[in-house]
Amino acid sequence: MNQDSVYHLIESQYAGLVRLLHRKLRDEQLARDTLNQAIVTSLEHLNAGRISDASQIAGYVFQVAMNHLRNHRRKMDERGDRRVDPEALEHVAAEVDYAASDRGKLAAQVRRVLEALPTPRDREIVTRFYLDEEAKEPICRDLGLSPLHFDKVIFRARQRMRKLLEESGFEKADFLCVLLACFA
Repeated sequence: MNQDSVYHLIESQYAGLVRLLHRKLRDEQLARDTLNQAIVTSLEHLNAGRISDASQIAGYVFQVAMNHLRNHRRKMDERGDRRVDPEALEHVAAEVDYAASDRGKLAAQVRRVLEALPTPRDREIVTRFYLDEEAKEPICRDLGLSPLHFDKVIFRARQRMRKLLEESGFEKADFLCVLLACFA
């Protein structure tokens, strides 16, 4: 594959690669900058003969972009000026006091949602598996379910519970946090 066709391939895939990176980075300009840097690196690797199949250049560029991003994050993590004094963290943690009554209200609301699940089997599986932290095997045995059928039932129960939580004011992203906060 000649260099012009590689450039054309990258150009035709550029918008899609930007979208993929934008989804991961949540910042379009950072996605474009990261992608441009990855293209330069990829072309250097292509010219040095380090890429065996130039027709797969778009995937290679994406992986290089992800590597650049990981390296950037590592560098940011190593910056001493971005570190917080542990005593300051303890002070902030002491100031943030989640009242037991707030947790209790949240737990009560989630339990109401749990009780609103349409079938007793859904309520039992969610309660036993998540709240009581029972293993899958005894639940399957007691309810006469195969492990595969259990997975399907619990998946659907979680979906129904998520819908009920959303209807009661929670956002989709809050679902796991709500379960962890209330039942941990």
